[in-house]
Amino acid sequence: MHAETTPQKTLMQYFQRRPDGCWLVNLQEHHKREEALVNMFIETGISTQLCESIAFKKFSNSLEPKFRTPGAARVNCLIGAKMDIAKQKLKELKKEARKLTLCVDGWSKRGLTASFMGVSACFYHPPGGQVHHALLNLHRLEHPHTGEAIARCIDQTLEEWAVGKEKVLLVVTDNGANIVKAVRLLQNRRQTDDTNGSQDEQRADGEGQDEMWMESESDTECEERGDFDLELQEYGESSKFHRMPCLAHTLQLTIKYAMKHPTADSVITKARKLVHAVRKSSVANEEMIKRCGKTLIRDCTTRWNSTFDMLRRLLETRAELNQLLEQLEMDTLLTSDWAKLENLVKLFEPFAIHTDQLQSDSQSLSQVVPCLLNLEAHLLTSPFRNPLAQVLLKSLRERFAGILNPDSTQFDATPAGACLLDPNVSLILQSPDTASLMKAAKSFVQNLAAQYNPRTTSQDDVNTAEPTETVTGVPPSVLQKYCFLASRIELNLSCVNQDGLFTEMEKYITEVKLGVFNETPLHFWKARQAVYPKLAPVALDLVSAPASQAFVERIFSVCGLLSSGLRNRTTTSLEQRVFLKINKKLLLD
Repeated sequence: MHAETTPQKTLMQYFQRRPDGCWLVNLQEHHKREEALVNMFIETGISTQLCESIAFKKFSNSLEPKFRTPGAARVNCLIGAKMDIAKQKLKELKKEARKLTLCVDGWSKRGLTASFMGVSACFYHPPGGQVHHALLNLHRLEHPHTGEAIARCIDQTLEEWAVGKEKVLLVVTDNGANIVKAVRLLQNRRQTDDTNGSQDEQRADGEGQDEMWMESESDTECEERGDFDLELQEYGESSKFHRMPCLAHTLQLTIKYAMKHPTADSVITKARKLVHAVRKSSVANEEMIKRCGKTLIRDCTTRWNSTFDMLRRLLETRAELNQLLEQLEMDTLLTSDWAKLENLVKLFEPFAIHTDQLQSDSQSLSQVVPCLLNLEAHLLTSPFRNPLAQVLLKSLRERFAGILNPDSTQFDATPAGACLLDPNVSLILQSPDTASLMKAAKSFVQNLAAQYNPRTTSQDDVNTAEPTETVTGVPPSVLQKYCFLASRIELNLSCVNQDGLFTEMEKYITEVKLGVFNETPLHFWKARQAVYPKLAPVALDLVSAPASQAFVERIFSVCGLLSSGLRNRTTTSLEQRVFLKINKKLLLD
């Protein structure tokens, strides 16, 4: 920290104390106390104007030096300097990452006085061998919250942090129409930039332009995610910067849709009314705590698993609640209603468990396919083959067709690729029922590995490739009529074999079949980077990615705490304090 300077130096600057007995501002002890004061303001969110209201008392008889509290302007300056240092350190960490997963979401303060857009990044740090999830920016978002405005916030973050499109593995968002449009605008803009760059290069080289193409802005999101053909894509051809919906959020939408079914809606409405009647009574609340040490839980439409938690708490406190309601002469639920609640809790409990599993800050992408297949099997079991389970199963398959069904136009093989490279769950893709998912996962990993290890084969090699000896084992006579296509296929497969990717993939699959692993996928691949030099970097980046935007949701919880009560007007300094508070552990490591 730089020492403060005054217009004129005095002799007192060469002594350890000022005349009033305080530490000089250029001494290490003074800096330590200022640092502690700044950390206090960051952690608590207290206004820095508190410094102006602290009266300084002089103790002339004290021999110990005292600390003169800096003013609000000085503290704000120190917070800004700390922010700059933290950003620079985070930029150095991010620069060494191969791939980033961006998480984006919006939040409005209580009272709707201000809105913010949070952008975070999750990445594997190869030198440190750790997974980091950090807040990049907390943008003030003015009305209207359109897709164009959100796209500008995301684009500003990418430019500030120098994040190239080739580094973005996924953009995880909720299913809001404005944020979906924002990502699509960024996709189209970057595709246009690439096309314009190609046009400039072709004009400079004097080449024809009839081979150039550009996707229409009306193309659907699934088409922008790229395909998964067996042919190895050129470096940079695969889709970059594509969106994946938050899996935990989408899972909750599936549950909410099923709860609207008449068989569930009526009993849930009765349970909600009962909880409301008890919670609004102070006598009933105190008696519940005395009887069982618990109180009833209200559900919230924006909180995941809140309705399930409400129903489960009702069943947990059923005996004590019925005794209390009888004492207070209040109506309780019918016996048939309690039985329906038990069935609902049994039906929704696996969804709550997997929602918690998928909302971790990192390393949850590989769990998406196993969780969804497990929920599908749960709904297909005989005890739950009722109309509500069938509605839930249909909604689950429709909403997650882009993950479980390779024939879907919305299919994205990223979760399947992460599942394949997680040794703890990879066997799930090796069953006959998931053969198509396995094929798509292998192709996705192959295409992604091409970005890590770009081919250097020239066009002359394509023209001179001999199709007489096929890597695939197909007789040359079969492909004689299609010699150019055969040459292309053979060249692609031979290049992959030369890189050793196919060999490493088969070796890994064999190891997974023969072994039982109790270690995390991160530890597995870190310990085998020398065994799988081509596959390990891809695997480490995929298994490190999150499956939800829960990290950004937690950021907004901190925002609410730091801007509540007398601090509700905090806006300009909120980003600095939240950034330093959220990234504190990362920056201290």
